[in-house]
Order: sequence, then C-alpha cells, then structure tokens
Amino acid sequence: MSATAAVSAPPRRSSLMRYFRHPGFLIGTILLAAMLVIAVAAPWIAPWSPLDTDLANTLAAPSGQHLLGTDQYGRDVLSRLIWGTRISLQVAVAVMALSLTLGMVIGAVAGFFGGWVERITVSIIDILLAFPGFLLALALVAARGSSLESVIVAVALAYTPRVAAVMRAVVLTIKPRTYVEASRAIGMGNLRLLFLHVVPNSLPPVIVVATIGAATAILAEAGLSFLGLGVQPPAPTWGNVIADGQSFLASNPMISLSAGLCIALMVVALNLLGDGLRDTLDPQMRRSSGKLL
Repeated sequence: MSATAAVSAPPRRSSLMRYFRHPGFLIGTILLAAMLVIAVAAPWIAPWSPLDTDLANTLAAPSGQHLLGTDQYGRDVLSRLIWGTRISLQVAVAVMALSLTLGMVIGAVAGFFGGWVERITVSIIDILLAFPGFLLALALVAARGSSLESVIVAVALAYTPRVAAVMRAVVLTIKPRTYVEASRAIGMGNLRLLFLHVVPNSLPPVIVVATIGAATAILAEAGLSFLGLGVQPPAPTWGNVIADGQSFLASNPMISLSAGLCIALMVVALNLLGDGLRDTLDPQMRRSSGKLL
C-alpha cells in the first residue's frame, strides 16, 4: 500500500505544480489570496469604522492617523476600501456561481439535445448577447431596485448567456466522442450521460470564462454603485468611494484614485488567474508554452 502511495503521489504533485509554474496563475492566486485575507480580517485590520463620520475632519490629507485621508463626511478612506473588498469579493463569487450554474445547464441542454430546444435557446442567447452586458445589468437593477442582491442577480443574468454559449459549443465537440457513444450503446440514459460524462469534461473552458466573467462582474458592480444604482451608501463599496471623491479630484484625488487602483488590482488578478487556467488546462497551449508549464 505504501509503495502504491509513493508511486501515485508524484503525478498529483506534478499536476498541481503545473499550475503554480505558470507566472500569471501564481501572481493572480497570490493577489486574490491577499484580498481574501483582507476581506475576512476587515473588522480587525481596518483602523476606523467605515461608517463613522467626523465633520470636523473632512477631506483630510493622508496622515499617520488617516493613511489615505478622509472623504467629505470625515470617514476614513482606507477603512472604507478594506470593507469594500468584502462586497467586491461577494459579488465576484456569487455572480460566478450563478452564471456558471445557469449557463452550464442551459448550454449543456441545448448542445446535447439539439433540435427545437437548441434552436430556441440559441435564438434567446443571440438576442441577449446583442445587448452590452453592463446595459442589460443596468436595466435589470433599475427594474428590481438598488441592493446588493439585485446587483448580484442582475449581473449574473446579464453574463449567463456568455457562459451558456461557450458551454453549448464545448458540448457539441464532446457529444460525438467515442466514450459518449460507447456509454450510449450500453444503455446509459440521456440525463445520466449528460451529467456523468459530458458536463464534467466540459468544465475547464467554462470555468475559465466564468473566472474572467468575475472580473467583469466587479467592474459592473463598481459602475452601478458609481451611478447610484448599486449598493447604496453609506455601505462602503469601491464604486461609491469613487463617486464620493469625483467632486474633489483637484483637492483630494486619493479618494477616487485609491478605489480605482483597488478595482484595477482585483480585475488584473482575476484575469491573470483566468489566463493561467486557460493556458494550463488547454493541451495545445501547454505544448506551445512547454518551457513555462
């Protein structure tokens, strides 16, 4: 038994290390892990409450007491950014989970069963893809009302068609493969065949799309909050921190600039992670960049 474990362990370690040898995946993972720690530890590492106001100390310049200064209500900008990390990660994870689940089911059913189901589904996907994702999310939030839940649902529904389109394309390439036909020949039912063989083998490219979609979701949430249609003040989000500082760019640019840098860092981290997953999971990419992977 020990000899078997010794033989099987190196391939597992080698498979795991293949991901971390990709510089983009490694950097993206480190950045996201750091932001996750900040989000979880926000109550302990934030120097001030993100909601406490100090009207005698408004628009203060960065100092030892307030490292990034204060906004027009005297609230500590650094504390609001730290707490805002929580909301951005919540949006990213929730949107990725919802869009991945809905998109996979819709795309898998359309691609696997074909016929009128596929024709109707593709028509709906094409119609939704004709609208920019942010505008579609904007319309949905305006219809549902401004809240964190509305933002998550609206952004997830707006980006589900992209996941569904990729899932359908991948399923169409997997459906004619030999192991699928062999499973069908031995009497395996369609639903069991779909969820035991087709869907698991379709996951890698769809996960990559969902990861990159999480970055887009953070941008969408920030944009909605900036417009006043996202999470409502005084709750701290990166989008409404930028909105708070837009009138004071000349006198105190750190308010909007620091929030913009946080958004950029999160988006870059998710894109690096998505690129690393794509390069590592795609055999052709691994062959073409064999020195790195």
